[in-house]
Amino acid sequence: MAGIKAEILKIATSRMQRVGIRSVSIDDICHEMGMSKKTFYVYFASKDDLVQAILHEHEEKVGRELNNALSKRSVTQVIVEWAKIAKSTQKKDMKTPPMMYDLEKYYPSLFAEHKKVMRQTAESILVRFLEKGIAEGIFRAEIDVNIVAMMFLDMQYRLLDLMTGGQLSKEEVHRIGRQRMDIMMRGILTPEGFETLRKQVEK
Repeated sequence: MAGIKAEILKIATSRMQRVGIRSVSIDDICHEMGMSKKTFYVYFASKDDLVQAILHEHEEKVGRELNNALSKRSVTQVIVEWAKIAKSTQKKDMKTPPMMYDLEKYYPSLFAEHKKVMRQTAESILVRFLEKGIAEGIFRAEIDVNIVAMMFLDMQYRLLDLMTGGQLSKEEVHRIGRQRMDIMMRGILTPEGFETLRKQVEK
């Protein structure tokens, strides 16, 4: 039973990520799996129920992967890897994925809830990241980790909103993002942390 539900989620997620939610029907999913709609409705009450399950699975996966990554790496390693990822994304097209576009346009309540959960997950991970950095002597012990995490994410979401709204170009978002990171890092790093990070970046 659980195997069939997992396969429905897998196929639906793959299709919706490629072409959006509106372009994928329950009939499409059933046809690909070779099952009846009656079987589909054993696991999901509706297409909306399926979309909600896909989002929930994504939220749990992101939280799990971020927590695992933080557990296996030092704070300095995380910062260096983040910088590499940020640099590589500058060359990529940052259009809104079809599924997220449809979610925001046609499922506003689900989109708002998904955004809220992802924000809470990110904030929780950032607080852990900052606390770990303090324990490792990278960040100053007196910083308020909750305030720093909130400020970081507020700016991040604001920049993304300005870009998707056409008020800032991708290049401007990256430029401002680099300045934001530089200012925040200099504000929370200990002298020893700054030196450790500098050496890692120069490798």
